[in-house]
Formats: sequence, structure tokens, C-alpha cells
Amino acid sequence: MITAKDAIHIELQPFLLAMKNLYQILHTLFLEPTNENLLLELARMRTFDELKEFHEGGRILASFFKQLTKIEKVHSEREEYRRLFIGPGTLVAPPWESYSRSKERLLFEEWTLQIRELYHQFGLQFLRENYEPDDHLLLELEFMIFLIELSLQASELEKIQELIASQILLHKEHLSIWIPEFCKRIIRSYQ
Repeated sequence: MITAKDAIHIELQPFLLAMKNLYQILHTLFLEPTNENLLLELARMRTFDELKEFHEGGRILASFFKQLTKIEKVHSEREEYRRLFIGPGTLVAPPWESYSRSKERLLFEEWTLQIRELYHQFGLQFLRENYEPDDHLLLELEFMIFLIELSLQASELEKIQELIASQILLHKEHLSIWIPEFCKRIIRSYQ
């Protein structure tokens, strides 16, 4: 006999796994963009069929990795990453939510504290809390992966619903608000 929890997992599991896959790829790209072996391995190992069906972003990633077969391309991507997100010089697209949402382009704004509170609700704390903003793109992606993994492991229907509600909240009140501006900054740098 299939329980309500089993039915929800059967229906949601492919979607949750596709989301987890997408967030893990994005996290890996922002964490290790200078590791040429990792990028080439991702290009060889990942099948992007799932992601292509999931969202336009999946199609873009599939196209990127299809073209990423030469070391020269990896080197140019590494330099581009540094120009956009590390420096030296003024960052084209600072990867912090508070920067993107603040009119004054400041860090450690209210959004940093909001995201910190979400982490704390799940017993998590950024190791560099109070020294670096908690609302860095990598941390928010990592948190979404964490929430998805908890959803896949949960055994109680109420817990699954709570975790999915937390994913929706993170997406709706944070990622979907600041990521479009972050992406626009990147796109404008090429115009």
C-alpha cells in the first residue's frame, strides 16, 4: 500500500532531483570556475537532457558545456570569472544579495540578516558570520541544495510540506528577487 508520503515522493522526486542537479551545477561553477579539470569533467560527465526540459537555464548550460571542450576555452572562462566576480578592480557583478538589493550598493543590509535567520532556523551558521555577508550567491545555492536534500530524505508528510515551503520562500523572497539584477549586470558588461 502506498502512503501519502510515498505518493508525494514518487511525484516530486524527479522534480526535486532535477532542481538539486541544477543548483549543484551552478554551485560548482561559482565555487570552482578556475579548476579546468573540474569544468572539463562536468562537460564530459553531465547529461543536460533533464535540465534542458526543466528550464531555459538548463538549455543555456547544456550549450555552454557542449562548447567547453578545449583548454583555451576553459582559460578564457576562468579569466572572465575573475573579471566579473573577483577582481582586481571594480567587480562587474558582486555576488551578494544585499549588494544587488540595496540602493546604495552596500553589504550586510537587511537581506543579509533575513537569510541568516533562515539558516539559523535550520540549525546552520555561516562560519564567517559577522565577518563576511551571509547572503553570498554560493551560500544561498548551498542552502537550497540542503533544503532539497532534506525534502528527499524526509519521512513525514508535514515535514516534506514544511521543507518545500522553505524552498519556495527562499526562491520567492530572495533568489528570484536579486538574481535577475545580478544577471543583468553580467549581461550589461558584454554590451
